[in-house]
Amino acid sequence: MKKVNLLLSALFVLFSLMVNAQSEEQIRLDNLRYYLASIKDYNLSMRYYTDSVKIINLLDQMDAITTSLEEELNNIVIPETIIEQTFPDTIVPEDESKIETQDVFTWSDTEVKTENENESGIGLSKYMPFKKKFNTNLKIEFGINSLHQITDAPNGILSPEINTSGSWYWDFGLTRRARLGGKDSKVAINYGISFLKNRFKIENDLRLTINADKNPEFVGVPDAKDNPKLNVGYLNIPLSLNFSLSKKTKLELGGYAGYRIHTVQKFHLKTSSETIHENRYAGYNLNNWIYGATAGLDISGFDLIVRYNFSKLFKDNPNYDFNTFMIGTSVSLF
Repeated sequence: MKKVNLLLSALFVLFSLMVNAQSEEQIRLDNLRYYLASIKDYNLSMRYYTDSVKIINLLDQMDAITTSLEEELNNIVIPETIIEQTFPDTIVPEDESKIETQDVFTWSDTEVKTENENESGIGLSKYMPFKKKFNTNLKIEFGINSLHQITDAPNGILSPEINTSGSWYWDFGLTRRARLGGKDSKVAINYGISFLKNRFKIENDLRLTINADKNPEFVGVPDAKDNPKLNVGYLNIPLSLNFSLSKKTKLELGGYAGYRIHTVQKFHLKTSSETIHENRYAGYNLNNWIYGATAGLDISGFDLIVRYNFSKLFKDNPNYDFNTFMIGTSVSLF
């Protein structure tokens, strides 16, 4: 009986050693495949940030090397343990089999997922979760804006005086870039979707209303403590061409079109007994559609952007003939 127990103990130790050996080999192979996938992701990101032909050629060489590495890793076969062949009838308790199934890491599933992601332009890496794997840029543009009055208002009609230094615009956009004419081309097209918000600070304390003829009209705001503000928001589709003039200089020319989705007037009033913050929402016969042109010059990462709305702020109106212009800069989060 003692000899039987000793034999079973020896077989159990041998089984444990062989399983651990296989597990370590599998872990090493999985790690090699993981870091190879990371290298391919970083290589893809580097292509986005360079226009140098020499660097792109070096990246092509890296692609060839990683392809060879991938083929070599795929040819590695980890042998099955002899213990599994020796004891085919070994019964694993139900609970333990469930635990093992949950803990098993199958790299083939990860490889399939990575290939599908790369086909669609998506390859998320460990340290750069969104960085250019979508080839998508979150761009925040901001600056001053004002109204360009084409024709003067008729006599007796109050017209707003815009405080340009206190009138700001913000544009939050998700854009994609596609190079035109091959990998050595210096021209790219940018497109996406954005939310544009124009805020106008009215210096002469006027607010917008609708008169009896259902036309927009500016009237005085009694008890105004601060300058009234008119906020107008649009959902836009921008489209532009980006020209790489040099390593540090880029020129962008394009346009945008969109639809008005938000309009609010804000007032800060002060009476003898109370302070009032008031928001008023309405359409005010503003033009629902917007379209315009944009031009930007980027030098060493700092860009100057000019935008002009060819569409009128108001629908056909004999009293107010306004176009919006904007001057600003931008930052990119990824």
